[in-house]
Amino acid sequence: MRNIFITIFLLSGIFAQDYESKYVLVKLDRDVNKSEFRAVLDPAKYVIEKTVVRRLGIYRIQIIKHQLTAPMAVEELRNYPWVEKAQLDHKVTPRQTFPDDNEFSGQWDKHNTGQNGGTPDADIDAPEAWDITTGGVNALGDTIVVAVVDGGMMLTHTDLVPNLWTNYNEIPGNNIDDDNNGYIDDIHGWDAYSSDGSIPGDGHGTHVGGIIGAKGNNGSMVTGVNWDVKIMAIAGSSSNTSTVLEAYGYALDQRAMYDSTNGALGAFVVATNSSFGIDFADCNSGNYILWNDMYDAMGEYGILSAAATMNNNSNVDNTGDVPTGCVSDYMIAVTNTTRNDVKNSGAAYGATMIDLGAPGTSVLSTYTGGGTSTLTGSSMASPQVAGAVGFMHAAMSAGFANYFKANRADGGVLIKQMILDGTDPLPSLDGITVSGGRLNIYNTAVLVQEYLAGDSLDPNPVFNLQADTTEWYEVTLTWEDPTTLFGGDPITDFVIDISRDGIFHTNIPAGLELFTDYGLLSEVPYQYSFVTRLTDNDSTSAPVSISVIPIGGDCLRGDVNKDQIINILDAINILFFVLEYEEATVEDICAADMDYDNELTVADVLRMVDIILGRP
Repeated sequence: MRNIFITIFLLSGIFAQDYESKYVLVKLDRDVNKSEFRAVLDPAKYVIEKTVVRRLGIYRIQIIKHQLTAPMAVEELRNYPWVEKAQLDHKVTPRQTFPDDNEFSGQWDKHNTGQNGGTPDADIDAPEAWDITTGGVNALGDTIVVAVVDGGMMLTHTDLVPNLWTNYNEIPGNNIDDDNNGYIDDIHGWDAYSSDGSIPGDGHGTHVGGIIGAKGNNGSMVTGVNWDVKIMAIAGSSSNTSTVLEAYGYALDQRAMYDSTNGALGAFVVATNSSFGIDFADCNSGNYILWNDMYDAMGEYGILSAAATMNNNSNVDNTGDVPTGCVSDYMIAVTNTTRNDVKNSGAAYGATMIDLGAPGTSVLSTYTGGGTSTLTGSSMASPQVAGAVGFMHAAMSAGFANYFKANRADGGVLIKQMILDGTDPLPSLDGITVSGGRLNIYNTAVLVQEYLAGDSLDPNPVFNLQADTTEWYEVTLTWEDPTTLFGGDPITDFVIDISRDGIFHTNIPAGLELFTDYGLLSEVPYQYSFVTRLTDNDSTSAPVSISVIPIGGDCLRGDVNKDQIINILDAINILFFVLEYEEATVEDICAADMDYDNELTVADVLRMVDIILGRP
């Protein structure tokens, strides 16, 4: 019997599952709500950390008392009369999804098993990330596009053809700008060298394009960071600055057109890749000032620019570099790591300027001639990050996608920060890069999945939010109310909470779908944020925001006489308007409307008197 006990004990130890040491899960009885449970929970031992599944009453409990282990907490909480069930919060091992591409085993950068003397797991954790998504489309249905600014690309490469971006609104070869985007015959991109739609074949650009988005799981050759993504080919990585700026400008124009036509024209470009530059140049001097402006301009549309740093062992913080020495928040500077998870000895660095490392040494990808080739350089590291940006758009929650749509610049910066936060720390990058780590797309995919993700019982946000600023000093906001909860059930009994510049402003009943805000200053930006809130339990949606700039003439509130002095004469003039002794112009209303309701009444006169008398 003793031997049997020992065997069982050992087996239970072998198969024991790992769990969070300071957290447990509880499911409350059906008639007990969160507030009631919090009231009876011993605050010296436990705190409700978060709601896990509202519909089932499942909560994550944090253990406060140090002497209390997780198994002891489970045992104690199971005896609570309000708790139906309790269990450990077990750790879950990520699954992996592998493509069937016949050369994938040589792609150590995506999945390092120690092949060719490498260090196992010194990679970007691609198979783990591919269990979440394989790229292509975001939660709102936008087809994700990554622009490759390089020497060109082999457009007939069979592992790239399925993922090439195509401008279907342009008729090939007719020498006409069919879609009125300012570019003639731009079918797959643009050639900034010759300013036309012909894309030259180029081995370097073909290799970069494959790292980002060679077609995955097609049984042929290699796969990119994304199995499915649209690659926009733009030639213009050398010659001179004007060529590079024209190349960037094409990507920017396509994204701007996409946004202005609600996706009917243009392309949903979310990233550019730049595997080129000017060694030891000072991007922040007057000599290279337009580079920063270009990255900022693209960033305002949510386009992040991944850039390869110099292929020499220099500190960019001291020596400078273009573009990886540029200070734009929307540029991600990348250095080169090896299959052994160390910085390549021939790659630049910088604790302030270089954001992270990515695999760039002996990287296998597509190449001219229709096959594959292995290349080395920061040029191979940067497209890993550009591809990662596209991948994160496919992985992000619907809430995040909605937020990004309404806040393109801020959303882009968030994605950049999550890429840095998701890196695997490396001793060789610690202290010489911003993040101190190497790209890990699985870690970041988890972050973007969780950001603004909704519980199934949370309401969906409003959609089709639009602003009309044609009337002076006011804005009329319209939208469409959600019809379902995040989980798909019908939504009932809700209001729309509106904040202005981060401060709660008002709420609007369901069904109204219109709000006009009066008394605004002209040419001053305002940020409105809309949140759907259920009235029965205060569950809220992800926010949807819009920026507006009202129009109007010069108006000083209260100075009705326009003499730069506010006194009793102004109050008398308001009274004349109220009594209709005089007809008020638009500018008069702006100055006299003291309670911001777009009407002149006795209340405006009384408010004016209060101001003159110094009353609050």
